[in-house]
Amino acid sequence: MSVRADVETIRNIPIFSECEPAHLQLLAFSAVRESFSPGGTLIAEGEEGRAAYLVLSGTAEISAAGQGLIGTAGPGALLGEVAMIGGSPYSVTARAIDTVATARIDRELFLRVAEEFPDFAAAVFRSLALKLDLSVQDLGEAREKLETARSFRSL
Repeated sequence: MSVRADVETIRNIPIFSECEPAHLQLLAFSAVRESFSPGGTLIAEGEEGRAAYLVLSGTAEISAAGQGLIGTAGPGALLGEVAMIGGSPYSVTARAIDTVATARIDRELFLRVAEEFPDFAAAVFRSLALKLDLSVQDLGEAREKLETARSFRSL
């Protein structure tokens, strides 16, 4: 895949959708290509989020302790971005189902671009803030439904 194609793939990820193409080109050009064989672990729940992985080809299964299989991620998915940005542990595990090609965006690279281009950082953090806002709204709606639901005892 070319840098130009990678930029378009990155631009389709919601947290990068408002970023300038030049900043995305820096990420795409500097990202490290990494391939995972079937069964290989892209990210592991509980490990420090040192990188995010842009899936270029192949499919990975996503699981979490206590929940089992959550879903799958294919081309265009970005895995581990919140942990990478925050320097926190990954909240899920992603394993390759078939051969998976990725572009690894290291935390140091992301932070360097964010430091050198404050408008890039502002665009990413606006997107993350919106994502958090939507999650809080979803939780509020779920809470309301639980509070107004009939008791299991009355069933």
